[in-house]
Amino acid sequence: MNVTKNIITDLLPLYYAEECSEDTKHLVEDYLHKNPELKEQAKYFLQNPLPNQVPQSLNKNDEMKSLVKTRKLLKVRSYVMGFAILCSLAPFSFRFTEGKFSWTILTESPVTALIYGIIAIICWAVYFTLKRKTNSL
Repeated sequence: MNVTKNIITDLLPLYYAEECSEDTKHLVEDYLHKNPELKEQAKYFLQNPLPNQVPQSLNKNDEMKSLVKTRKLLKVRSYVMGFAILCSLAPFSFRFTEGKFSWTILTESPVTALIYGIIAIICWAVYFTLKRKTNSL
């Protein structure tokens, strides 16, 4: 069998992780000794070792928990966005009386309008925090 550069390249992670047989180890060492340019490329594996723990795949129960958590977070995010829109627009509510438009909350109770504004800012901050969190799931 002809041992090619691609075969040795495939074996290098196993070789550097010391998870190959003695025969494979000798084969890789002989090939690297004969091809110093590949030996230089192989130093990458020494500088960037493989992680000790390989992440495990999730089982069905973990996937369901993650799905339920994501759905709940998206539902809360939707409610927060709706409340943020309501509080953002409430100070600008108006009414039409005697042939004129009047800004109800802004003119009659500017403190209430300020409170709505503060609540809106808080709601928008919570919304964007939840949005960032759901994008990372």
